[in-house]
Amino acid sequence: MKVLICGLGSIGMRHARNLKQLGINNLVGVDPTPERRDRFLNEVGGLAQEVMTDELLQASDLAVIASPNRFHIEQALVCAKNHCHLFIEKPLGVENKGVQSLIDVIEENSLFAHVGSNWKFHPAFVRMKEMLEQGQAGKVSGVQVLAGQWLPDWHPWEDYRKGYSARADLGGGIVLDMHELDYMVWLFGEITDLKGFIAHSGSLEINTEDVATACLRFKSGILATLQVDYIQRSYQRRYHISGDKGTIAWDIRTNQISLDRAGEDKQSIEDVAEDINAMYVRQMQHVLDGMAGKVKPVTPVRHAAKVLNLQMRLKQNG
Repeated sequence: MKVLICGLGSIGMRHARNLKQLGINNLVGVDPTPERRDRFLNEVGGLAQEVMTDELLQASDLAVIASPNRFHIEQALVCAKNHCHLFIEKPLGVENKGVQSLIDVIEENSLFAHVGSNWKFHPAFVRMKEMLEQGQAGKVSGVQVLAGQWLPDWHPWEDYRKGYSARADLGGGIVLDMHELDYMVWLFGEITDLKGFIAHSGSLEINTEDVATACLRFKSGILATLQVDYIQRSYQRRYHISGDKGTIAWDIRTNQISLDRAGEDKQSIEDVAEDINAMYVRQMQHVLDGMAGKVKPVTPVRHAAKVLNLQMRLKQNG
């Protein structure tokens, strides 16, 4: 199997290392930056090129799209037309242009295509979904989600002002960077209404929004609030789920899920800590299993397209 990795930044390199860990050694990296190509060669070996070529595309079985957001759909479409299975990093893109064409090519060529959603492979999210499906909180009516981190701390080895997150021309900004709308739909179902705001706080030297907040209504009747940002000085990711039989809460700082049940004095607490890279490995194994016809994508392109529409609405309404 030959795997093409488009984009050799932090996430592209993580995927390359994990593929090698899973026994895939025929790796080709594509990136316009010489320093990144050198790092790829030094860390994982294989071949590193500045641009994709027809010969390279035709010889590849899987394409991992890990380039800046604005290139995702364009590159995925080229790869799909060359019959490459796809692992597209989130978000699917920055606009709807090309999305339907991509879906059509994927379906016409019977390709496996998964959009990045690594936390769906983390025990905390797997467990929360199980608890909701089992009705452990009863009928859920309210949800609060917070996710954020100080942008310069994301990749402290490089200048945050030059990264794609800081640049509108590359599709950056917290709205397209976040995972949370995808996970909230996965956990709670279809979102029927969204009202929100975005802001550029001025705390960072970037030209993209660094704070976003939204109020969401789900088809089930659940109401939720969401805040995501680049300005939390300590990494935050918290879910608080309120039902008529109990409350489910998870906080990445404690790596624990708690369940407070009505009429019960004792709080149930489960430890869900693990090495953070483990969920990325499981996600990549899921992609390899999907290529072999063993599983369907956890996050198919059609689902990611709906999430992209929600992200676009938030950016436009804000």
